[in-house]
Amino acid sequence: MRAFFALEVPGDIAAYLRGVIDKLAKRTEGVRWVGDEGIHITVKFLGEVDESMAPVMHEALIPTGGRFAPIAARLGALDAFPSKRSARVIVVKLKEGVGQSQAVFAEMEERLAGLGIERDKRGFVPHITLGRRRVPKAFLDGDPPPIEDKAFLIEHLVLYSSKLTPGGAVYAPIWKIRLEGRE
Repeated sequence: MRAFFALEVPGDIAAYLRGVIDKLAKRTEGVRWVGDEGIHITVKFLGEVDESMAPVMHEALIPTGGRFAPIAARLGALDAFPSKRSARVIVVKLKEGVGQSQAVFAEMEERLAGLGIERDKRGFVPHITLGRRRVPKAFLDGDPPPIEDKAFLIEHLVLYSSKLTPGGAVYAPIWKIRLEGRE
């Protein structure tokens, strides 16, 4: 199965970002915008893994949920990867919750490495993907709309399966781990 880890975004934040996507879609061409299930913070893309690894990874990461408290996060500004001049991925970065999200990522990397899962060479920049372009081009058509200063709690680490279809990837949660620790 094709899989990845993500931090779950609450429903009200996902609904707000759906509205942002709808506004951007009306004035920006050449972008495949994410569906509602795609509004999350991808932590680590695994690619193809054997389905038998799902419970093994769950068992390895349960202590992470017990160690880390829910992450107090806040939406930041619209941005793009790899750069605004050559945008392939349009994102909303986090203004708050970055350090805690990176700490969860670092612990995950350590625990998953113990299972033989390769570490991510690029590191982790917490963000919520809104859309992707096949052909890079300048950030957005016109001035980007401001993102409201919205605070939220990230309470779950989720393992998702990702099935590629002609209409785009379809995501389904396999399991969740609640962040309920003190750090």
